[in-house]
Amino acid sequence: MHLFEHGVVVRTADGRVQGFRWDSVTVLKDVIDPFRCVYSLNDGVAPPVVIDGFDRPEEWGPAIHGAVLQAHLPQARAALQAGRTVTFGELAATPQALLTPTGALPWAQIGAVKVENGAVAVRVREQWRPVTSTHARDIPNFLVLFTLIEELKSATPTSGSRTGWIIGGVASVLVIALVTGGIVVVKRLVRSGVSQGVTAARESATPTASPSDTPSSPLPSDTYTPTPSPSEEPFDPAVLGDEDSDQTPITPDALLAGSFTSRKGVRYTLKGTRSDDCPAWFQSGHVRQILRKARCTEMISGIYASANSTKSNRIMVVVRVIPLRDADTAESAWKKLRPGTTDWGFMCPLKGPGSHLCANRAGSWSSAYLYGWTRQSHRYVISSLALYENLATGRSAKPWLSDASKAALEAGGPMVYHDGTD
Repeated sequence: MHLFEHGVVVRTADGRVQGFRWDSVTVLKDVIDPFRCVYSLNDGVAPPVVIDGFDRPEEWGPAIHGAVLQAHLPQARAALQAGRTVTFGELAATPQALLTPTGALPWAQIGAVKVENGAVAVRVREQWRPVTSTHARDIPNFLVLFTLIEELKSATPTSGSRTGWIIGGVASVLVIALVTGGIVVVKRLVRSGVSQGVTAARESATPTASPSDTPSSPLPSDTYTPTPSPSEEPFDPAVLGDEDSDQTPITPDALLAGSFTSRKGVRYTLKGTRSDDCPAWFQSGHVRQILRKARCTEMISGIYASANSTKSNRIMVVVRVIPLRDADTAESAWKKLRPGTTDWGFMCPLKGPGSHLCANRAGSWSSAYLYGWTRQSHRYVISSLALYENLATGRSAKPWLSDASKAALEAGGPMVYHDGTD
C-alpha cells in the first residue's frame, strides 16, 4: 500500500493494483478485535478494496481517515451552504436538519452525538435516541458525518457567510487528531517526488461541491417527509414485568441477538446456544442458591466470539437470560447475585474456536482471568462472563473483558424479540 497526497494505491492479495483519490472515495472501518481493524475503500467505479493485514496499521489507519476527512469535509460544508443535501447511507444532512429513516431532527434540537455499542445516537431534549439501526461501521465516511453533526448541533450557519460554521469541542479534537495527524502520516509515508504541504481541512478554501455530494434523487433542502409510522399500537414494555402478560418466547432466537458491537468497537458474533433447566447442572455455590430461591425454572444461554480473531486475542463471552415470575423477583435476585464468579459456569461451542475450553483437564476455562456483569430487564436477569480463548490471566486483560461482557448484556433479553433496546 502506498499513501499519496491525493490518494492511495493498493496491491491486493490476488495481485490486483488499484488506486483511489481521497476526494472521490468512501471509507468504511470495521473494528474486528482489540488489535485489528479492516478498512473498505469504494469510489463507485472500480471494485471495492478491503485493506487488511498491512504493517503499521496504527499509522495508515489514521492517515486514511485523516486524508478522507480533509478532502470531503470542505465539500460537504460547501454543499450545505449552497442549500444541498449531503447523504451518508441511510442518513443525510441538510442546512436545516439531520435526516434519519424515522424523521428529521432539526440541528437546534440536537444537544450531543455519540456512538455506543456501534450505533449512532443523538441527545434530543435530554434524551438519547438512536438515529438509525445501521452500525457506524456501515455508514460511509462516518467521520465526516460525525464532524458535521458536531459543527451544526444546537447552531445554524451564519447568514451569508462562507465560513460561518461553529466547530464543537469534539469535532475540533477529531479534526486536529485525524486531519492534521493523519496528513502528517501521509506526508511521512509519501513516495519520493510527491509534492509536500497538504493544508488541513479547517484551513482549506471551500471548493465547489463534487457530484458525490449530491444524491441521485436529492431531497428538498427546506422540506422533508418522514416515512409514515405503522398504524398499529406501539409495544408497551410494561407487559414484560409479569409472566402472565409477557408473550416473549423463551427461546434463543427471541432472547439472544445474532451479534453485537462493544463500546470499544469490537464486533462479536453468536457461536452457539442452549436451553437448560434452572438452576443448571453446571452452576454451583452462591449462584445456584439464589436462582433456586427465586424459583427459576428455565434459562437460555449463548456464547459469542470476537469476529475474525485468532486464538491469541479472541475473546469469548457467555450470556445467560433467566426469566423469573415478575420484575420484583428479578430485581431481588439480581441485587444478590455476584457477577464474574465461576459459580455461573461456562459454555463452549461444540466445535471451532473456544470448543476446548470446557474440557475436564488442566487449562480449561476456570483457569483464565474472568470478568462479568449482571443486570435486570423487567422480569429477566441477564448475566455475562468473558475470558480470552488463550486463557490469559494478566490484569491487562480486564479493560477488554469488561468492555465485552458489559456490551453482551445488551445482546440478551426480551427486547431482542420486540425489536428494541432496554
